[in-house]
Amino acid sequence: MHRTDLGLALVILAGCGLLYYFTTTFEEVSPLFADNIGPAWFPRLMIWSVAVLALALPFEHRFVAGGRKRLDEDRSDRVRGITFLTAGLLLLVVAVIDLLGMALTAVLVSAALPLLWGERRYRILIPFAILFPLAVTLLFTQVLKIYFEPGKLALGFG
Repeated sequence: MHRTDLGLALVILAGCGLLYYFTTTFEEVSPLFADNIGPAWFPRLMIWSVAVLALALPFEHRFVAGGRKRLDEDRSDRVRGITFLTAGLLLLVVAVIDLLGMALTAVLVSAALPLLWGERRYRILIPFAILFPLAVTLLFTQVLKIYFEPGKLALGFG
């Protein structure tokens, strides 16, 4: 077992436990409106996915060519500035989602992240920023019957 990864896995699992607890505080949906999944289902699915991956983390060195030595070498590099810029952009997105709503925020993220990461082929970027959020929204609203909040600007579709 890799000690550093074990410590990281324990921190991640503690975070998952705390987040899972928060999902137990969600309001229950009235049976009249509960024709599909409840509000805690998707967050719990994500939390369980992260927890399962965290359980595998201390054993990662067994699955990588070069093992523990290669992992430790790769981790000696500094975290790039773009990582912090991406985190900042995503925090900004979380801050404005209540105002913009889910659909408009998805368009914003689909345009802003590739631009931040250096994508400058606008022939690809513009259709992606429109079609990908549209496809996700249609999947959720039409197939899964989960509707997105339009936000305070009341812009949205579905």
